Parts: sequence; C-alpha cells; structure tokens
Amino acid sequence: MKSLGAMESDAGSRVRFLVKATDDPLRHDGPNVIRDLSRSPKRISPVYVYDKTGTDLFERQCATEEYYLRRVEAGLLRSHAGEIVERCGPAPIIELGAGTADKTGILFDEYARQGLSCHYFPIDVDTETLAEAAHRLASTYPRLVVHCLGTTYENGLRRLPTCAARRLFLFLGSSLGNMELEEMEDFLAHLFHNSATGDYLLIGADLDKDAAIINKAYNDAAGYGPRSTLNMLQHLNRRYDGDFVTDNFRYRSVYDRAARRNEVHIESLVEQTVTLAGLGFTVSFGKAERIEAEIMWKFDPDRLAAILYRAGFAMTQRWIEPVLTYGLFLLRRK
Repeated sequence: MKSLGAMESDAGSRVRFLVKATDDPLRHDGPNVIRDLSRSPKRISPVYVYDKTGTDLFERQCATEEYYLRRVEAGLLRSHAGEIVERCGPAPIIELGAGTADKTGILFDEYARQGLSCHYFPIDVDTETLAEAAHRLASTYPRLVVHCLGTTYENGLRRLPTCAARRLFLFLGSSLGNMELEEMEDFLAHLFHNSATGDYLLIGADLDKDAAIINKAYNDAAGYGPRSTLNMLQHLNRRYDGDFVTDNFRYRSVYDRAARRNEVHIESLVEQTVTLAGLGFTVSFGKAERIEAEIMWKFDPDRLAAILYRAGFAMTQRWIEPVLTYGLFLLRRK
C-alpha cells in the first residue's frame, strides 16, 4: 500500500498547466475596461467577479437556501451521470468556467465507479482557485489527470491539444445565460470552431419561473450575492490601481419577466469621480447612475435548443427538474 506522502506526490504529478498559473489571463484587458466604462450605460465585464475573493463569496452564495441553481443542477447530475457517461463514453472532459469543479466531481465519481480513467481540462480565469481544485481532484481520483488552463474561454479553447477521441465539453451553472445574445453567438461560434464533429456539449441552464424565486436567489439574506458583485470594484482597484469606494455604490438586482432575464446593476449613491491610475483613466458617475454588471437569462427550453442548433450543436437529450425548472441539455456537435 502506498504511503500518504507517495499518494500526495503521485497526485501532484497528475496536475499540469497548459497555461501557467502565474500567467495573468486579464493582462491585456485594460482597453476593454476603458471602453466599457466610457459607454452609455456604463458596464463592467462579469469576468471581474471572479478573482479569489469574488469566487469565495460566490461559493458562499451557492450554499445559501435561496440560491437553488447549483443545488438543482447537482441533483440532475447525480440522477443522470450514468446516462451521460454511457452516451458520451469515457471522453476527455473540457470544462469552461470550472471554478471549484465541485459539481464536476459527480461525473468523476461515475468514471471511478466504472473504473475509467479521465483527462480533465478545466478553463478558468481564477488561477488560484483552479490550482486548488486541480490538486484536490487529483488527490481524490487516482485515475484522473488534470490539465489546467488558467485563462479566458477563448484562449483556453485555442490552447487545447489536438485529440482523436470524442470529447465532452461542460458549460454548467447557467453560465451561458450570463452573456448578451451577441456574446452568446460569438462564444458558441468559437466553441464550434475549436471542437470536432461528434464532440458532446453538456450545458446547464436556468429556465423561466416565478419571479419571487429568482429575486430571492440573487438577493440572499446573508448578502453574499451583493458582496460578490460589489467586489468587482475592489478587483478593478487592485488590478488597475483604482480608487473606487465600495460604500459609495450599492447592488441592485431585478428580474425582468417580459425579457426573461435578471439584471444586476451597481448603482452610484453620490456624484463621484473614480481614477484607475494604472490605465491613466478617470470616469465620472452621477448620483443614481447604474453600471451594468451581470445578466442572467432564464431560458425557454425550445428557444435555447434553437440557439444551440443554429450554432452547430444538435440536442440529443434534455433533463428538466420540474419544481424549480432548471435543465441539463446534452448536445452533439454537427
């Protein structure tokens, strides 16, 4: 039997970085920040939620009673992991926005139950969380090799090695719903061009439902959702030597039932000027002016299927939880 030290050493050898953890995935993003804060209405890309602090706050939000998305999606994965692995085969797994990869462990449990090895390619801009998750997973699953890509979705997909085997792409957490429609189309086009005919795509997507359920999810009593979003300002401060004062802003989240999307804004409480010295950029905010921060589409299943089909992905199976109406959608690249 291997000693604990030998097992830990073996786990470490099964964690590799295709994009090194020391690389800064947002090192060239300054011009985008200036562009977004210069438009009307102003915007901050949701990618700035996910530094280490923001990820930790989001993880706490996911554990609240109000935030049903992760809990329901994990339940669907547990119920259907066997079907997913049976249909897709022992495929390498590429996960976009892997985060802590807690839910992905449900699939790894099924691989382990069937005695299957797996190569896992998690892509995430939060390289610190990515490294922690990779070592934890490698220690838990002796037949798992983790190839980390600490970068953006687009660069991560470009950096994937060629593979003759059919692959399974994961995009969980209703992350597709955090994109504007044009961004969604661009993302799916990029995914199509960096995948191969016959590859599978498993998407988690939140669906339209009672607005009260949605509003509670993004306005949790403990305040983790608001704090996670407002941390975007501190992330900009740290990265670009800024002087945002978080207390001068507040979080606003409202579900637009007609549009079927939740909209999160950061509202300025006073007239103020903020400087990002590292970018040589200064921006003014009026009292009650709102910054677009995040959106969360709540899809109609058939409309989502049509969007994915136009992008080159054909629906093969869908599983929908009927009470809180959340779905897993398994597609195949045409």
